[in-house]
Amino acid sequence: MHLAGGLLRDFARGCDVLGGGGGGQARHALPLAAHAVERGGPVEVLAIAELPSDGLVMPCSFLGAPAIGEERIGTGREAATLRGHLERHFGQPVVAMLCTEIGGFHGVASVALAAHAGLPMLDADGMGRAFPGMSLVSMHLAGVAPEPVVLADEHDRVVAVHAGGVWAERMARTVVVGFGDRGVSSEYVMTVDQVAGAVIEGSVAKALRIGDLIGRAASVADAARAIVAEFDGVLIAEGKVAAALPEPGRHTSATIEGTGPDRGRTLRLEVGDEYLAVVEDGRAIATVPDIITVFDTYTGEALGAGELRYGQRIVMLALPCPPVWRTPEGLDLAGPAAFGLDLPYRPVVAP
Repeated sequence: MHLAGGLLRDFARGCDVLGGGGGGQARHALPLAAHAVERGGPVEVLAIAELPSDGLVMPCSFLGAPAIGEERIGTGREAATLRGHLERHFGQPVVAMLCTEIGGFHGVASVALAAHAGLPMLDADGMGRAFPGMSLVSMHLAGVAPEPVVLADEHDRVVAVHAGGVWAERMARTVVVGFGDRGVSSEYVMTVDQVAGAVIEGSVAKALRIGDLIGRAASVADAARAIVAEFDGVLIAEGKVAAALPEPGRHTSATIEGTGPDRGRTLRLEVGDEYLAVVEDGRAIATVPDIITVFDTYTGEALGAGELRYGQRIVMLALPCPPVWRTPEGLDLAGPAAFGLDLPYRPVVAP
């Protein structure tokens, strides 16, 4: 499988769905990916079994303030700089790139990074959705060390951070501020032998399939029904945004009033950097780490958490998260309590 052309649009649609309202908008990374593919050719997508036996897998993503990224998009060539540094540091070749976060902007941006680095992408990622922290990845749960965290900007400046725990992200973000609040990072670098069991497999193919379902559907509601049917999700409600609009980066709530077949229902949507929970009559219908997606009925786009506006007509669904996040360790790291919610985790189960 190769990513290029029309598949990029399908991929972006799927990444936005898997973002669960977070990770930035994948569609904003499309020009970056399309330009990189035009210059470097289609990006090959490999399964773990197709990787060479010797070498490194390099997770890679943009890091910095989203608002800065809208004006200063970088080049994607930072990934080539990172590849060279890691190969010199470890004395082994990098044989594939791993998308750190499939949900939202970084899923599609990974195509640009892989194309510029001259690497295939692994059909996997580190989250299976979008999360707001460097340690909220499956590699952390698998015991892979994050260091060295290597960061580069578009001027080939490179900084390596040798720290673990909270200090890895704290120092990495400080370095990126010095870059002008925009850079590319690689952390949790793995040998090929470490990859199996440490990543969320099939993420790229899943995003592509979701995008294909959306493209084939006659309406947003039809697309939502097709997605939940194929991926064991739940269609929560059709409705409109009625009150208490969220502010990006702050935990707040939005009120959703049901429309059409859901007329008479009132739901509370808890919102942070991502959609965190849906509550009806005091009962949680869906919570993190499961994936809550909100579609705009008229545009068909999956809405980011900062894009909700009064009066929008929406369709809301929930998909089960990858199994690793449903383990006790996964829930400690990314369950409702980790995001400040006094709610029990209720796994999304298809009816």
